Amino acid sequence: MIAFRVDTQCGMGHFMRMKWLAVELEKRNEPTIFFIDQSDALAHFTNELDAELVIVPQTGRCQDDASFCLTYLKSHKYEIKWFVVDGYTFDESWEAEIKAHGIKLLAVDDLARQHISDAVLDMKWVGSVTSERYDGLVSAETDKLLGPEFAILSPEYHLAATTSLSRTNRITFSLGGGGSWRALTPVIEQLCMQAPAISELVAIIGPKATDIEALEALCEQYEQLTLAYAPSSLSEYYRKTGLFVGALGTSLYELAVTKTPALTFSLAANQSNNIEDLEQLGHFYHIEDLLNFSADKIARLIQSLFEHRAAIEKQRLSPLVSVGGQGAKRIADYLTSGQLLSGLPLYQAPPTLKGLVSQLTDSLGVREIQLSDVNRYLSARNRSENMWRMTITDSIKSIDHYTWWFNNQRRSFVLEDNGLPLIYVWHQVYRHKDTEYLYGGWFAASDKVNFVHAQMVLKWQLAYCEALHPNATWVAVINKENKFVNLLNQKEGFIQADKASDEFLVTQIIFPQASEEEFNYVAKFPASRG
Repeated sequence: MIAFRVDTQCGMGHFMRMKWLAVELEKRNEPTIFFIDQSDALAHFTNELDAELVIVPQTGRCQDDASFCLTYLKSHKYEIKWFVVDGYTFDESWEAEIKAHGIKLLAVDDLARQHISDAVLDMKWVGSVTSERYDGLVSAETDKLLGPEFAILSPEYHLAATTSLSRTNRITFSLGGGGSWRALTPVIEQLCMQAPAISELVAIIGPKATDIEALEALCEQYEQLTLAYAPSSLSEYYRKTGLFVGALGTSLYELAVTKTPALTFSLAANQSNNIEDLEQLGHFYHIEDLLNFSADKIARLIQSLFEHRAAIEKQRLSPLVSVGGQGAKRIADYLTSGQLLSGLPLYQAPPTLKGLVSQLTDSLGVREIQLSDVNRYLSARNRSENMWRMTITDSIKSIDHYTWWFNNQRRSFVLEDNGLPLIYVWHQVYRHKDTEYLYGGWFAASDKVNFVHAQMVLKWQLAYCEALHPNATWVAVINKENKFVNLLNQKEGFIQADKASDEFLVTQIIFPQASEEEFNYVAKFPASRG
């Protein structure tokens, strides 16, 4: 028999993943028993289980909690092969109590805590250091089941990974098993009122959800809005939705398997992720504090992502790290055979991106940016070394950047050194009185950038744009303290713009935040003007 202790107070996801592991064990004729906290919310989610469910009284002490479980097992003469524990309230003292009775222990975690268990399971992907996540936190003898190959999902997701999808004009919202709908309800209302292209909105209401009254009232008012109460699986919703908006828990791996376009946010500490790690799983649009922004701003971003959902879905098709939905089988193999039969997926180096425009040297090349540059572009722009030079010196928020990314008129490029970004450079056309003007900018993505790199990319940009716009006049503003860029532009033929000229006026229109006290207004005229 395999015993489970699950903290059902800290989130439904913990119970759900242990349930699907138990179902896999039961298929192998391995009986299971669950020790859980009192929760009415579990009633809808135990149908697939043959396990005995035991309610653990609230004791307030980990040792007493473990003692209750051990006493129950002894009184029923159950022989336990493994005890699987999943929950943040169970510390090393709980584990020590179990270990003292000679029972093998598998600790399930996603916060990288210390354990004295025989094995630790953590399905979280943290990039190339995933295999080192528990170094120094567990003993050298502890088996480590780490990474998304061990992600426990319901059986439908393995099928979803191998079948074709049929997406609709639907947006699906979910907060997981609980969560307050107070912040999302006005967002959904705005979408109902202002986005006729979205034919259907679905809100998945978890069994522990709160503040749903206003959402239910909206459902009565708008026929395109549907509420789905505590479905046993979200697989079909993911497979059919055009865009998913929700909390990033287990959904990260469910979205990865179903290749679903998504905008996610965090509601708990275990949902905190580095965007670089998420990108390797094919997920590019995550804003931890999304629900802290105004409903109107969130709704605008959702509309932009929805309009570009086909392109976002393509981003998901070839992730560097794949999720196959067979984690429960791999863990069951381990628990029943004693051998660790599966390991971390091999981390693939990012492929060389397409879009090369010019090869400047053996190692330096310029390529046009792609959707996959979305977060790197923002990260580079927000480097402190860059911000003080900008007309807008505050850091740009992800929510504003994502909305702008899909609606801007710039042409942007990146200078790379053997595939690593050095400088992002951009330009845009502006027309005034039948005259074509060009304006642009650049910012460093690396500490390795030097004067030669900047001069090289500026020369390239000027030549590239001259071929496309031979009669255009360049206009620019340069921070007066930025001697580096002032010198660079002078070398390339930029001169001070006359205050009475159209060039000066156009520059003021394009760069309204650039005061004459802080910035030089400069222009570069086309060869056709002599």
